[in-house]
Amino acid sequence: MSITRLLTIAVTLALVSVPVIGQQGARLQKVEVTGLKRMTADQVIALSGLQIGQAVDGTLLDAAASKMMQSGLFRRLGYRTRTNKDGAIVTFDIEESAVSLPIVFENFVWFTDDEILAAIRQDVPFFNGTAPATGDTTDKIAAALQRLLASRNINARVEYLPYVSQDKQELLFTVRGARIPICSLHFPGASAIPESDLVKASREIFNTEYSKKDIATFAPIKLIPLYRHLGYLRTEFQPATVSMENSATCPGGVSVTIPVAEGAVYTWAGSEWNGNEKLTVDDLAGALGMNPGEVADGFKIDKGLKEVRRAYAGRGYLSAQVKESMEFAEGAPRVRYIFNITEGPRFFMGNLIISGLAPADAEALKSKWTLGANSVFDESYIDQFRQTALREFMAGLIQRSRGAARTHVEVATRPDAAKLTVDVLINFK
Repeated sequence: MSITRLLTIAVTLALVSVPVIGQQGARLQKVEVTGLKRMTADQVIALSGLQIGQAVDGTLLDAAASKMMQSGLFRRLGYRTRTNKDGAIVTFDIEESAVSLPIVFENFVWFTDDEILAAIRQDVPFFNGTAPATGDTTDKIAAALQRLLASRNINARVEYLPYVSQDKQELLFTVRGARIPICSLHFPGASAIPESDLVKASREIFNTEYSKKDIATFAPIKLIPLYRHLGYLRTEFQPATVSMENSATCPGGVSVTIPVAEGAVYTWAGSEWNGNEKLTVDDLAGALGMNPGEVADGFKIDKGLKEVRRAYAGRGYLSAQVKESMEFAEGAPRVRYIFNITEGPRFFMGNLIISGLAPADAEALKSKWTLGANSVFDESYIDQFRQTALREFMAGLIQRSRGAARTHVEVATRPDAAKLTVDVLINFK
């Protein structure tokens, strides 16, 4: 017998239309689930709380549906029932929530991953390392973690919040109120750079408390450049592991181990330039300053790219952009760089604006400026002017005023993308 009577319940702003069972006291024979994508049928059934063999009616099924919606795991949910001589069969028709965020346990250093997982699954049996952005599932996870802290007499609280890095969004669960200093650092696999040097370069970490996120971002930002300087262009730091150290000199602290795979030293095998029209390949390669066969020093390459941008800026192309990619040779540690250039529009000299001086002095300084209005803007001219004419002018100004003149000066540029002009502002303070 199929039941068709409808009941509508509103849960967490979602409307759930549910035909309810009309035969009071029918025993639950089977639960079916349709619409599954990430979850399994067993997980959905466990979340509902329904048990095979129990007496079911509309009130019980409505409560189960409400509980499921409150979890935040489902965007829509409905159920159908049918009965036969053996009992009732309930079918949940679901649409899972579009957003399920990966969970990061920031500083639960007292527990293994298995211990954390087991604690959460006592309250959230369907937990798979993610949680919906809305609903009460995150609160249940936090409560389970709070109970786990209490089991070790750790007087702290669990908090969670969304964490966004680049294009990735996660849920970050953090222990607040417990001091977790970093006692020691280890870098197994280090040889090109001695481990002691890596520890020294990481000394700022010892002034902080342990954070999985901070450790994960520290090595790429602070330590990878040390390897790039030596030509190790493919060095990788592996995910860190942490263990309790809790020594007399570092109570409550941890030891952090970050394995490193250094890779090979790469030599320069040449470059390819695309998109350049205003500068020749020889101009660009000369500004870059890399020679075939030499170590592909990442610092030198970065410095060379700054010179490439200066070369463009000296010809008025202030918004020129260079994007790089690397092509590694097979069977040999050689690298070829491919540079794609967007030159952008050309800018011209706008107004020279001088403030903080008497009118006569301002006019005297303006007379020394030789980059005329509507001339192609040369960014390097500002440095030349600062080192020569401006320095001489300030020396004379100080001498005439017997030290009473304003001696602090700021020089700035104000590009106008619409007019393609650049105003230069010289401000005496």
